[in-house]
Amino acid sequence: MQLGQPRPPARLISLTPLIDVVFILLVFFMLASSYLDWRSVGLTVSSGVGVAASDVRAILVSLHADGSVSVGAGPVGKQALRSVLMEKFAGNLDQRVVIRSDPGVPLQRAVDTLDLVRSIGATNVSLSRKR
Repeated sequence: MQLGQPRPPARLISLTPLIDVVFILLVFFMLASSYLDWRSVGLTVSSGVGVAASDVRAILVSLHADGSVSVGAGPVGKQALRSVLMEKFAGNLDQRVVIRSDPGVPLQRAVDTLDLVRSIGATNVSLSRKR
């Protein structure tokens, strides 16, 4: 038993490796991030609860959870949707279009339909969901 011997001094933990790792992670995430020009979808949110008078004459595009699409009350194939919408517009591109999706429909499918309607030239397009 040696009571008189002093303890060896405690070793200090160097922060240099920790700082190096943080900088490497920072550089990695900066280089791995993509700085693409993301397109945004402009939507207007209505504050009202009821159905407006203009919604009665709107073209209703319904997206169902089973993958089917209907325009108005009639079912439409995915490939025929563009031609049916162009027929419904008949030169009146200011006509209101409401895209309504059932619960369980992927958001990407709704956005793809929105892009299709916008590519036809429609300017008054809105998204809706069933309650």
